[in-house]
Amino acid sequence: EIAASVRLATSLATCAASKSQEIPLSELTPTARQEKTTVVVNKVLERFHYRKVPLNDELAAKIFDSYLEALDPNRSFFLQGDVSRFSRKAHRLDDDLKRGRLDAAFEVFRLYRQRVDDRVAYALSLLDQGFEFDSRERYQFDRTKANWAKDKSELDDIWRKRVKNDWLSLRLSDKDDAAIRELLTKRYEGLARRISQFDSDEVFQAFVNAYTQSVEPHTSYMSPSTSENFDISMRLSLEGIGAVLRSEHEHTVVQRTIPGGPARQSSQLHGGDLIIGVAQGLDGSMEDVVGWRLQDVVDKIRGPKGSVVRLLIQPKSAGSDGPTREISLVRNEIKLEDQAAKSYIIDNMENAPGLRVGVVEIPAFYRDFRAETEGENDFRSTTRDVRTLLEDLRQQGVDGVVVDLRSNGGGSLTEATALTGLFIDEGPVVQVKDSFGKVEVEKDPDP
Repeated sequence: EIAASVRLATSLATCAASKSQEIPLSELTPTARQEKTTVVVNKVLERFHYRKVPLNDELAAKIFDSYLEALDPNRSFFLQGDVSRFSRKAHRLDDDLKRGRLDAAFEVFRLYRQRVDDRVAYALSLLDQGFEFDSRERYQFDRTKANWAKDKSELDDIWRKRVKNDWLSLRLSDKDDAAIRELLTKRYEGLARRISQFDSDEVFQAFVNAYTQSVEPHTSYMSPSTSENFDISMRLSLEGIGAVLRSEHEHTVVQRTIPGGPARQSSQLHGGDLIIGVAQGLDGSMEDVVGWRLQDVVDKIRGPKGSVVRLLIQPKSAGSDGPTREISLVRNEIKLEDQAAKSYIIDNMENAPGLRVGVVEIPAFYRDFRAETEGENDFRSTTRDVRTLLEDLRQQGVDGVVVDLRSNGGGSLTEATALTGLFIDEGPVVQVKDSFGKVEVEKDPDP
């Protein structure tokens, strides 16, 4: 109920268009939509959350600490003076949140971005100088519990050791100084570039999640784009070209194509190809996507089934200096079968000869809520898939079954209950108590 209610709050308006380039600091300010959403989130948490945590000075302090931890978990950017200055404002945070005011959250992020730029500039200057390793020094790799640096000179020393440690690690990997300098330059510049591309919605999501997780660590806020990704993971399908992408320095690289998808069927896109540009339709203008964040490129490539997307690619086979090539693909529905339940058989075990054990791996409790809402009778669900797998294992004559949930991150409670019902006759599986004290028992009715 809480997840559904918070997701409803995001429907106050659609997500802003993806930003591909550096966002000016002047644009990192709260919007009227975000302020309204904050008020809705407050009401939802106050009325429906199981834990009745009052929004007061104590919670405000926790929210502030959680926000700083989300931005700077290793305490490598902010100074003690920054933290002290913002801490003095934290006692007003509860009153601000009740009114939907978010100025303090955005002020903290703007300073954070400036601090990142300062640190990256300093790190790059150290790379120009190089390092000598003729003295003993100790570098504290994990600073999550360390004190904040008291001033700039102390932070400079922390970063000098950090860059020196990065350099030494690469030298121990048999890289020469020129290669080390090039690799670390890309690494640090990439850090600054990613932070500079955070838009207002992403700052808002980071702060609201610091708020909700201060109430209870498993309560999250989903922005419209995050909510869409969650829905995709639940229905195991999306509409696009069927390519798994990754970010590598400034480029978007095709990691692999998905069987049955337009990219695989066209034979025009292959693992290792670079995506340089994206255009919509047969005559849309080509947008250069070099330097874009991965999610922004993905958002451009996704689209409704039957629509055309054009890609400007640098084929891996042509090399880094080879010619680019434009391809056109018609988007289609992609089934994410690698995220579905699957089974296999273990036999001929040394300590149990002749024993055949079926293993069913269930990575998530997925359920296509959208198809179910639209009245489709054959919507995708974990329980249906596992029932088919169990019948197949039965026909292969296994002596027993192991259900592997080790990588399962959760999902639909309805599916978890129904799937449990495959292994019991009938009866209660789990009970849920809501914020009003009402207890609802989820039962398996199927013998």
